[in-house]
Amino acid sequence: MKLREWQEKAFPLWWAKKRGIIKVVTGGGKTFFAIHCLNKYLKEEPNKLILIVVPSIALLDQWYQSLSQSFNDQEISLNGGGEQVSVITKICITTIDSLKNIIKEIDAENTLLIVDECHKIGTEKRGEMLTNNWNATLGLSATPERDYDDNFYIIIKKILGDIIFDYDYIDAREDEVIVNFKLLYGYAALLPEEEDKYKKFTKSIQRRAATIGGNNMNDYPLKMLIFNRARLIKNSKNRIPYGVELIQKYKRDSWIIFTENKKQAKEFNKIINKKGFKSGIYNTDLKDDERQENLENFKAGKLNVLVSCTALDEGFDMPEADGAMILSASSSKRQRIQRMGRVLRITANKENALIVTIYSSKTEYEKLREESNRYQLEGVPIKWQQMSL
Repeated sequence: MKLREWQEKAFPLWWAKKRGIIKVVTGGGKTFFAIHCLNKYLKEEPNKLILIVVPSIALLDQWYQSLSQSFNDQEISLNGGGEQVSVITKICITTIDSLKNIIKEIDAENTLLIVDECHKIGTEKRGEMLTNNWNATLGLSATPERDYDDNFYIIIKKILGDIIFDYDYIDAREDEVIVNFKLLYGYAALLPEEEDKYKKFTKSIQRRAATIGGNNMNDYPLKMLIFNRARLIKNSKNRIPYGVELIQKYKRDSWIIFTENKKQAKEFNKIINKKGFKSGIYNTDLKDDERQENLENFKAGKLNVLVSCTALDEGFDMPEADGAMILSASSSKRQRIQRMGRVLRITANKENALIVTIYSSKTEYEKLREESNRYQLEGVPIKWQQMSL
């Protein structure tokens, strides 16, 4: 399998210093690119080692499956998900949470560090664990910058280096690396009592900000007012019935539904099953075997709706799905990009993907309008509509 055009461009940029972060859209081929990099690295430095750090067991398994096509079992060791390394092999794949068990055994000066979904290492504890004199580094993520703190600059960049290549959804769409997609933004109005509470929170926020001289998020009363207003919006009552209405209206082979919390997921799943869909839940409330069964049934077409909150945000290949619904537009930009990527991988029978976002407030609308303006300039079909009251 030959490199894609973007990979051909990105590789010499990384190879020049063997350090840096590749920012690539989900489904763009970052794992294949990283394996190309590590193969070239080992060809030049056959005595060096590879440490691959991932945030989840799902990605641990996916990396192992990809690497086992080129390397034998004696060369690959797994750490995490019930596996524990006894001897550091040529290539070690570990979850970030299990890294602490082996980090002291790693010879950083003779190791290429690869971090998949590298925005996940941006905490003080994880950053401290990975700060070392690595022989080479490679970071991978669709969203390396963190829009809720400065830890990309404080932690991630110091460990892995600068972002040296950026390949977004627009680039991938033009290159036919991902399927064409449509965006639908649906307005689910707040109920009258919710609207009253929203206005009261807004006035209280404005008064508090005026009292302290600005939006200082270190001010606890202000922080709690903003948090409670956001929670009101995320859990607004009309989101679920409107989401169900849109799924019935816009026919797709299969849907992934991203809810705000487990309670919302359970309610949505219950209603959509009553409407004749074959739906299942994927979250940590389920036993491991039950959760895995729902995932496999969805991939096999036995379920046509899979409902989750955050468990499917990262590290899952879902090429079968051609519809995604984000039930709350208040999620971070990083989270939205990751969720959109779940349904944009190319498959033989997928003509396009539909991504639906439900919103209920002016704040959400302003964020989505900015996003839609950018995509509209690139010819992405966009539709706005609201539920009938």
